Amino acid sequence: MSGAIEALVEQTKRGDRRAAEALIGAVQDDLFRLALRMLGTRAEAEDATQEILLQALTHLSEFRGDSAFRTWLWRIAVRHLLRAKRSRREEIAGFENLELLVAQGNHLPELPTASDAERALMAQEVRLACTQGVLLSLARDQRIAWILAEIFELSTLDAAEVLEIEPAAFRKRLSRARERLEAWMRSHCGLANGKNPCRCTRQIPIAKAVGVLDVEHLEYASRSGPALRIVAEADEIEAAASILKAHPSERAPASVLASIRALISSGNYRAFDA
Repeated sequence: MSGAIEALVEQTKRGDRRAAEALIGAVQDDLFRLALRMLGTRAEAEDATQEILLQALTHLSEFRGDSAFRTWLWRIAVRHLLRAKRSRREEIAGFENLELLVAQGNHLPELPTASDAERALMAQEVRLACTQGVLLSLARDQRIAWILAEIFELSTLDAAEVLEIEPAAFRKRLSRARERLEAWMRSHCGLANGKNPCRCTRQIPIAKAVGVLDVEHLEYASRSGPALRIVAEADEIEAAASILKAHPSERAPASVLASIRALISSGNYRAFDA
């Protein structure tokens, strides 16, 4: 545990509201990114982040420092996310379902009325939504293992500690997740393998039809950020892994901290009555 976080934890345990807010501010972005990659939509990720932070604050007195604070916090997060109700995006995910949607999109014409800029933005959203859908197609235990290793770059020992399993079991989960994801990407994604017919622009109509693409309410793409670039020289496996990981670095919405701040100030938690 870093010295700064450790100090904030101890101050928060003594009832310091400012320290509690600072502690939340230090960890909320990673929690939101974790929830977003696990659940697939910003609204559900925001709700989950608030619930995880509230659980952590409620049980903070139980933290004894036997492990790193992030490990303790992420155990709470993982337990919550593994038990959470299936998200809206999870309901339509699944490798077979994605394969059917991709096949339909490949036979549809591209949108004829959109400008180049609009088409590029929609293609970016489709690309990100598609790769998120591929990730959501994994079983949750494999999905969380892949996210911890590939997105947050936790070591085998650290990830196994978070998941409360043996390192060998974690390695097996991660290996299965990587193999499943990379095999699907190599077989279907035109970015991971140029021989595949699937192109993001051709998937725009079908993505709109099934409710994955809403230009007025983008889940992933940014209107101001640069388009994602995949290194053309990468081999197929490297390209597949790069595409799956290439999501913007999301920050938790301001409403997360605002909601927790309101709870801290509500008087419902005796630890903050001082």
